Amino acid sequence: MTLGLRLLRVPATVLALGLLFALIAPVAMAQYLPFQLAPGIGPSFRVSGTGPGTTITPFVPTIETQYQEPLATVIAQAAVRSVALLAGVTVFSLFVGVLVGIAAALVRRRAFASGAVLGATSVVAAVPAFFLAYFLQILFIFIGGAAGHTVLPVFGYGLDSHLVLPLLALSAPAVATTAQLTAIRMGEVFDADFITTANAKGLLPSWIIKVHVLPHVLPVSLEAVGSGLRVAVASLPIVEYILLWNGIGFVALQSIALRDPAALTACAAVLGALFAVSTLLLDLRRARFH
Repeated sequence: MTLGLRLLRVPATVLALGLLFALIAPVAMAQYLPFQLAPGIGPSFRVSGTGPGTTITPFVPTIETQYQEPLATVIAQAAVRSVALLAGVTVFSLFVGVLVGIAAALVRRRAFASGAVLGATSVVAAVPAFFLAYFLQILFIFIGGAAGHTVLPVFGYGLDSHLVLPLLALSAPAVATTAQLTAIRMGEVFDADFITTANAKGLLPSWIIKVHVLPHVLPVSLEAVGSGLRVAVASLPIVEYILLWNGIGFVALQSIALRDPAALTACAAVLGALFAVSTLLLDLRRARFH
């Protein structure tokens, strides 16, 4: 597939999802009543007048009235928050996944140690990101209670310590996959003849890994991170909802609760674009290294 066709998949995905949700969302949303997604997010009541003349009327806000901002502004701000989180997931997954993979490869001849590392990564890879988000949240609530002070924020948005829990939850499957594939590929490279020759020449192990091993391993690691990033995008709405990270996934769930088809369509287009971009980057990497 040519580069032009690969690039066209992103706008094509956005357009297709936008048209699909624009047609289906209004019809689907007419089949249910608005519901409360979280305290303060969902149907409410408007109070007008005072005293005996007070009237209370049900009120279902839209995303615009909920945030008191134009829809385009809400979507743009939410998208930036989610992109910042996914960028952190990419860097963290690559760095930690490669380090764990190197550690597993270095102890590959020790069956117990290598098996323990790869077994732990297999368990982590099998746990959905939203389960990890929930259990991490509960864990740090208990730790904070035992310590008598907040150790880490367990909900809310912020490019500070608020980033830790959503980053860990979304990164864990990608870290595990990256570590496994890195360890396997690195083990193959370590057993190659040119590495045997480098060891025979007395080169430092750190130099061998940096100069001779990593160039053969990083393409595999990057592909693993790319696959993990697509899983992170798919898990984004639930993780953002659990941890109240006010990104595009959370706004999408708010749109469903408020029966706001225009907002849901915009969110679906952004999420589709994020997934398509992660797939595009993975394809471009494959085209470069193959």
